[in-house]
Amino acid sequence: MNVTPATVYFRKPEPADLDSLFKQKNDPEVKRSLGGFSHLLARKDLEDWLEMHRKKADEVLWSIVDRSSDRCLGHVGLYRVDPISRSAELGIMVGMKEAWGKGIGRLAALHAIRYGFDSMNLNRLSLTVLATNERALRLYNRLGFTREGTLRQAHYSEGAYVDVIAMGLLRAEFSSE
Repeated sequence: MNVTPATVYFRKPEPADLDSLFKQKNDPEVKRSLGGFSHLLARKDLEDWLEMHRKKADEVLWSIVDRSSDRCLGHVGLYRVDPISRSAELGIMVGMKEAWGKGIGRLAALHAIRYGFDSMNLNRLSLTVLATNERALRLYNRLGFTREGTLRQAHYSEGAYVDVIAMGLLRAEFSSE
């Protein structure tokens, strides 16, 4: 899979995405790389999660979709959008493992960053990432995010504590490449 804007697109999550997301969010390897999903999800919980995020006024959430199969590869979003401070939190999950290492995370991040800065007039994006997620850390560094701190042993998973890295990107620092 050679990832380009012609092969992947972004849309509001749909109920049809549930099967893919259920498999992704319950995959141990996917969960290991994410801070927010350390336990298995029941299908009903995932349905409720999807519906809640579709309706939240302070979020913009997109499914990452393969154009040729219309299969959901994951999701990307801007969460906790604060119009007063003009800030939001970026979150990405590429949960289809066969899509890893193909540039989908970068494309999704750029989509959300550009939307936040250009369409929503945000000034700042932040994120947190597990210190063990080296692939994500490399991506965020390449996109211009600055490491702002470490939340020591802030995440517990599989019998171990993991540091969580806080990062931020200001509009003036972003180069759309």
